Amino acid sequence: MDLNKSIKKAKRKQLLIIGCISIFSFFVLSGIMVIVLDRAAANNYFELNKSLFDYQAIASPNTQIDSQVISNSSILGGEVVTNQSKNINGYIVPWSNLKSRYSIFRGSVDYNELMPSWYQSSKNSYEYNRQTKQKIATFYNPNIENYYDDVENELDEFNHMEHSVAEVALSFDKPYSYSEVKQMIPENLNVVWLYLFSEERDEHLGPSGTPIYGFQLNVNEEGDIDPQADKENFFSSFKAYSVPMNNKKIDTFIRDNEDKKVEELKILGVMVTGQGENLVRLKDKSFVRGSSIGVTAPIVPYITPEK
Repeated sequence: MDLNKSIKKAKRKQLLIIGCISIFSFFVLSGIMVIVLDRAAANNYFELNKSLFDYQAIASPNTQIDSQVISNSSILGGEVVTNQSKNINGYIVPWSNLKSRYSIFRGSVDYNELMPSWYQSSKNSYEYNRQTKQKIATFYNPNIENYYDDVENELDEFNHMEHSVAEVALSFDKPYSYSEVKQMIPENLNVVWLYLFSEERDEHLGPSGTPIYGFQLNVNEEGDIDPQADKENFFSSFKAYSVPMNNKKIDTFIRDNEDKKVEELKILGVMVTGQGENLVRLKDKSFVRGSSIGVTAPIVPYITPEK
């Protein structure tokens, strides 16, 4: 009888030990799983975050990221909200906000919001931003001869737009060096973005949606720029961004140009900002093949244009 009690007592003790070990193991494994899942989500967040900044550095003419924050986050993932704006000769105007997602498996950019929409009617044909509904300035590749509705030249429109600031995409008749560009563009305009590359596709039926690649000329508080540093940042971002694309034309462009000085690059166009009365003076310049107006803003007494 005493032996049976001892056996039962030993079994209860054994079951209690096994139960404690199981509970402890469960919490340890749960903690490890939480750490692993959180780290996987965090890594995908950092990759997504870098991808968004890389895209802004290579394919967003005159667009700046004002903030990039995490929303609705958990150990399984979350949402990255990117707030953007444009600087139009000292006038900061809102641009589209992007909502991208990341998880323990991957990060995903909402390219639908990055790509422009196209409006077409019997009187108008232009690309516009999906959120702000503002017209997007169009660049024209000098190696593409035929574009749908031809190559637009809109600089003359500033004769009918008094007291305004604007951004304009200037597409050149041929590639020029950075030194030549500095001499070509008047001092009373801001050269804010250099157009370097885009794939050559059939554009005669309508916009192909091909991204335009180039880089921003960043101005510091003293009003100075460092184009060589901007160029190096562009190629660093372009290389990182293009790896998953496996695009031979892009790879060739990067390989042929990344080690060049900025003065040696072939520039296909520029985005400039300024007052309408100064922009209109470019309309008869021989180097301008096409000109496309983007965002405009009325001049107000309490904000002084930069130029």
